[in-house]
Amino acid sequence: MWTKSPAHVAQAGPQESAFSVSEQNPPISTSGAQRRTTRIAHTIPLRVTWVDGKARTVAEETATISINCHGFRYLSKQRPQIHTKVTIKLVVKKEGNAGDPPAYTGRVAFVRKSQRLDGLYLVGVELEIPSNIWNVDEAPEDWAAFSPRAEENPVSFLAEVDRMLQSTRTETFYQLLNVERDAPRSEVKRNFYQLAGRFHPDHHMEHPEWTPRLLTLMEGLTTAYKTLSDDRTKKEYDLLLARGAAGNGSSDSRGLAQGYLQKAQECMAEKNIAGSILWLHRAIESEPGSSSHRAMLGRCLSAVPEYRREAIEQFEMAIELDSRNVAAHLGYGELLEILKAPWRARSHYMRVLELDANHREARERLNRLGVGAPRASSKRSLLGRLTRRR
Repeated sequence: MWTKSPAHVAQAGPQESAFSVSEQNPPISTSGAQRRTTRIAHTIPLRVTWVDGKARTVAEETATISINCHGFRYLSKQRPQIHTKVTIKLVVKKEGNAGDPPAYTGRVAFVRKSQRLDGLYLVGVELEIPSNIWNVDEAPEDWAAFSPRAEENPVSFLAEVDRMLQSTRTETFYQLLNVERDAPRSEVKRNFYQLAGRFHPDHHMEHPEWTPRLLTLMEGLTTAYKTLSDDRTKKEYDLLLARGAAGNGSSDSRGLAQGYLQKAQECMAEKNIAGSILWLHRAIESEPGSSSHRAMLGRCLSAVPEYRREAIEQFEMAIELDSRNVAAHLGYGELLEILKAPWRARSHYMRVLELDANHREARERLNRLGVGAPRASSKRSLLGRLTRRR
């Protein structure tokens, strides 16, 4: 939602420029957040493209009315639907062999009829990734945190990505975002955006091979940010940390592991793989002898190509801890199929059927691999045999 911001009407210019962002678009949602960067009235030519409800591509050359690092407003002859995904390219004069300008993504935050110009609509767009894309002289001071960073050495950058990925699994959310426990929400938000400005894959589109790792890292950072920026989830997280520091007995460890497991399951329900991996690692730290926790972690790790080696380790440890863990054998078999090792997957599916002769998924997978699965048990109960009618 976009709301009027009287404090900035003077610098916004026309009436239609006196609006501001009060909520953030994904990847991060914050409740009750105010506009993060100063909005200024400025005209910048750009090309906006989107797909309408009839699957037609709509593109128009237009110009901004006002801008900040989180979005912009412009006048349009079209009326895109709210939440429509748009692609934005700045229109620049080509000099020499200047290439195609970079594309940015966003979404339509609001659309309404212009109060001053008949036949036109005032459209508000929020950038998917807050960034200073405008190249404006004398930009407001608070834009500095969103300005593009200098190009980094790829080797050192990837080393830092790997270090941060390790941190998402071993450090607290406070350490990950580099904030103290009593840090205000504004500091948590600022540190998160600084990390997002550096590591979000949209800032490294020239290296598509980095995308899986960067997406995983951003999901972990997002989980930390969402947890610490909400009073309720922050309190729950602090309680888990306190229990972890104070819990010495096995019952305390089990209780702590269950808390982490619940958080992991919530992340799974939201399809937040990185968040579930993070919480499951903490559950295993509290209860290292749990075969089921490791099997669940193996499944989550299997979804990320970069983590499949660790997934193998977790599945094998789960089976070593409990050779009758059906979920571990089944998940390991599925991963081995992905890794083009069907001959190894077969033995795990066969083991599943040894433990549960009526397991349908294991039977179907063996059939797809061209292996004759043992017949399911057809033995009837005594009551069934006695009451059977021919």
